[in-house]
Amino acid sequence: MSTTYTARSSLGRQAQFDYVVMDEASQVDVATGMLALSCAKNAVIVGDTKQLSNIVKTQQRKPLETIWNAHKISAEYNFAEYSFLSSLCSLMSERIPQVVLREHYRCHPQIIGFCNQKFYNGDLIVMTDSNGESALKLVTTVPGNHQRDHMNQRQIDVICKEILPALDEPEDEVGIIAPYRNQVAQMKKELGDTAIEVATVHKFQGREKNDIILSTVDDTITEFSDDPNLLNVAISRAKKQLILVVADQEQPAGSNIADLIGYIRYNNCDVQHSKISSVFDYLYSQYTESRLEYLKRHKRISEYDSENLMYALIQDELKNCGNVALGVVCHQPLQLLFRDCSRMNAEEQRFVNTGLSHIDFLIFNKVSKEPMLAIEVDGFHYHKDGTKQAERDKLKNHILEIYGLPLVRFSTNGSGEKEKLREKIAEITA
Repeated sequence: MSTTYTARSSLGRQAQFDYVVMDEASQVDVATGMLALSCAKNAVIVGDTKQLSNIVKTQQRKPLETIWNAHKISAEYNFAEYSFLSSLCSLMSERIPQVVLREHYRCHPQIIGFCNQKFYNGDLIVMTDSNGESALKLVTTVPGNHQRDHMNQRQIDVICKEILPALDEPEDEVGIIAPYRNQVAQMKKELGDTAIEVATVHKFQGREKNDIILSTVDDTITEFSDDPNLLNVAISRAKKQLILVVADQEQPAGSNIADLIGYIRYNNCDVQHSKISSVFDYLYSQYTESRLEYLKRHKRISEYDSENLMYALIQDELKNCGNVALGVVCHQPLQLLFRDCSRMNAEEQRFVNTGLSHIDFLIFNKVSKEPMLAIEVDGFHYHKDGTKQAERDKLKNHILEIYGLPLVRFSTNGSGEKEKLREKIAEITA
């Protein structure tokens, strides 16, 4: 057993194998595939041209093009455009024996039925059985533009709060896959230490789980996330159940995702409309009339509607909690809140004494004037990791921590603000 790259050196550089069997050949690049062939008297190449090919990174393409142009290599050997499998098929399809493995033993018939019709022209023979159970489920998020930088926090919230708690499979038989690395990284961060496997579709090729949750990420499907090879792999990783998480909006006609949604509905499978929402959903164009109506009933305190919406929510929750001693102020300067700067380091003192740093909202006791809870509203792009504002946020977080003032941050791409705020108010008044 070896990778294609190390096959030649496994038994010494001059060794030859009677047979080399190369699996997942669509993910092998031309160069390392050649290395494996160079030590083989005979070769059996196994792969699927309808699954994902190897990834050629952007920084690799320029030197590959230089080599290509310098040596006038035949098109079928183009490392940047062909996988080893597609290169072999193009060069030798008429000159070598081929066998199509038609019998399918992994997926529930409903699951592989879509792939068979959509990608394999009905050529597969499905060898699994159905007992009448539904193996497909569609979960839609509430309307809105939830995708940011190839990450969709709303889909993550729906998976963590609604989908996973309802599953009855052991964690090591559950997989969560997405087209983008940013979504995978954030999902792993949210789940923490768990046996649930989270990976991109590319990483999951060749793998399988009883239950697969597919997060599409994009609100409106893109060419990348709708790629037929990518979706064929993603869907066929599920043995017993596939759960598709999408935005509640019309997808482009004729797209693979639109066809999958139609297939799920046509087969009368489960369709669930998520109830997870956010006060910041009012910011999306779909809610313009509702936002204007909502804000009409509340005082405007900022040029930013995100802050106006949070202020309205705080006012409502303070009224609902029944504690008349609690009040809220907006844009409270840190300089006025922390007059004693002795606990701060020099950088923190400069940050506070500029007079420009503030807390978005401060809940306080109207009788004793004691500050009770700091609330920040974080726009995703303005506050994301790596920005100057993110560094200022860290300073502010530490200052509030050393002075013992509780802080809650609400990201404008999050959800469940009402419940979180209610819980925090209950904590500070307990």
